[in-house]
Amino acid sequence: MIRVGLTGGIAAGKSTVAARLAQDGARVVDYDRLSHEVIAPGGPGVRSVLERFGADCGDGHGGVDRSALAARVFGGPTADKDRRDLDEIIHPLVYDLAAKAEQPWLEGSEVVVHDVPLLTEVGSAIPFHFDRVLLVEAPSQVRIARMVNQRHMTTSQAVERIGSQTNSSARRAQADLLVDGSQPIEQMFESVDRIYKELKALAKGSSHRD
Repeated sequence: MIRVGLTGGIAAGKSTVAARLAQDGARVVDYDRLSHEVIAPGGPGVRSVLERFGADCGDGHGGVDRSALAARVFGGPTADKDRRDLDEIIHPLVYDLAAKAEQPWLEGSEVVVHDVPLLTEVGSAIPFHFDRVLLVEAPSQVRIARMVNQRHMTTSQAVERIGSQTNSSARRAQADLLVDGSQPIEQMFESVDRIYKELKALAKGSSHRD
């Protein structure tokens, strides 16, 4: 098997690429979904998050209200520190779930994709080695338009979210493979399909060496 880190700035098209890779046959570990599980009712991070950020961030059903939490960590006067504190709670729990999720796929010639929105930001803190890093990028104006039109954010909120992430040059420095998330969907799929074939060939070669 080979392990691939998939990343990209918010609204760059990463989720579309992840879905296409899954259709092609990749095994995808979705960190956004895992982070939601961590703070869902009964999740392992609920208590720590509410202790740190207050009961008003609860959803009334034993979980965390993600909208209330986002307003705090992206828009409050102590947003940078709040995000760091939240990451310290959430990330280790997500990594534990990711390790369990990929366990059935560690043998053989699987292409295992870790869909990690903040891969560049977490750096060496993530406890996985990635054989390849695949980056999905799109111009800021395209991403802002998507957030406004598809996620119903204001322009200032969209700009704020982009500003909270590492810049594109840092992501590019980490990447081995690149998909242009602003191109027409058919062309994007062609790029993803080609990359998957390359990754699958590498995975088969790795399996034979093992």
